[in-house]
Amino acid sequence: MLSFFNGLTLNIMDFLLGWLLYFPKDVVLIVVSIGTSLILTLVRLKTTDQELLKRCDNDKLRLKTLIKEAKKKKDKEAILRHRGVMSMIALKTMKQELMPLLAALLPLALLGTWCFQRLEFVPPVPAETVQVSAYFPVSAAGQIVHLVPADGLTAEKGWIKEITPVTNEGPAHGIAVWQLKAEASKKPYSLLLRYKTETYTGSLLSGQKIYEPALYFYNSPEISCMEVKMKQVKLFNIVPGLPFAALPPWIVAYLIIVIPFVSLLKYLTKIY
Repeated sequence: MLSFFNGLTLNIMDFLLGWLLYFPKDVVLIVVSIGTSLILTLVRLKTTDQELLKRCDNDKLRLKTLIKEAKKKKDKEAILRHRGVMSMIALKTMKQELMPLLAALLPLALLGTWCFQRLEFVPPVPAETVQVSAYFPVSAAGQIVHLVPADGLTAEKGWIKEITPVTNEGPAHGIAVWQLKAEASKKPYSLLLRYKTETYTGSLLSGQKIYEPALYFYNSPEISCMEVKMKQVKLFNIVPGLPFAALPPWIVAYLIIVIPFVSLLKYLTKIY
């Protein structure tokens, strides 16, 4: 069911935004970020009582002035009274924040689903070397595993690999690595990994504006996942990701643009 809705969302969003993929990824990221800012700003305009928020904002400015004056006079009672009124105003404005969040939830969910599957990586191009890695328990070290050859795919150092142990990079595990080159194809290449008596599948798409998933997880004690390593999208090839927070580079750039741009739009349009 989840995959059905995911596919449906991608189809809808590709119809609406797929034309953007013909532009450089930096342009797409900037347009999507500014578009998000516009959505958040317009939703706020339509779902909040702007007159009330304006009055609350003016009252808060006045109260800040009164608090400063009370501090100069060392009038603790007045300071507490003004701060109490500030708290009541904050509670009243907080209630106004709920509707914009609810109204923006659906469009942002659709946009986020599309971005996660269209903007995280640079799609592989024909003749580009793409690394495909399969991860196993460390006890599988020394075992043989292979990818099934396919027309249009070339394995630079062969299709058959021995699983090697990795003990110095986090939890110990086994790994097998292939260096593949793919001809342009409108349909994804099936990556069929044969290990012992089982076959595990992945996909690789080359020469298109979109890409297939980078990770394929398997519910098996014999193998954990297969990874197709693609270049991550970085704004201007500069903005990094935040691995400790599980944030890829495109999300960091997205937030860097969206957060200040929302504030700028609110200031320019006088939206509270």
